[in-house]
Amino acid sequence: MEANTQGGLSSHSDFSAESSTGAHSAQDTASSLSDKAQDALATVKEKASNLPGMLADRLESGAEKLRSSATPSGAMAGGGSAALANDTPVSQAKDTLAKGMQSSADWLRDANFDKIRDGIEQEVKERPTRSLLIALGVGYLLGKAIRS
Repeated sequence: MEANTQGGLSSHSDFSAESSTGAHSAQDTASSLSDKAQDALATVKEKASNLPGMLADRLESGAEKLRSSATPSGAMAGGGSAALANDTPVSQAKDTLAKGMQSSADWLRDANFDKIRDGIEQEVKERPTRSLLIALGVGYLLGKAIRS
């Protein structure tokens, strides 16, 4: 009977040690997951902070390509034909689009997104119904544009 009691204590002691080890293992796993989540969040924040600059670079690149395609190289050598090439509606549209892309790139570089967010939050607090209607309208228009 004594063997059973000692065996029972031994089993209880083993169970307690395993529970303690399991608890430490669970804490280590949770800590590891938390560290990985914080690292991932930091990476996402870093990429998000670089996004406006990357978009601005691409807009500028696209604007430059439009400008270079608006004036054919042969037309520049011909002198008078360059003026004719720049007066076409297509050339004017390309130039207008290139200017818009360039101004968008400049805005992205200079924008203070925290200030913009604060302004939007203030507008929503002051005029929630109007903000909701505007959001619904924009969502409707985006939905129509995507479906087309």
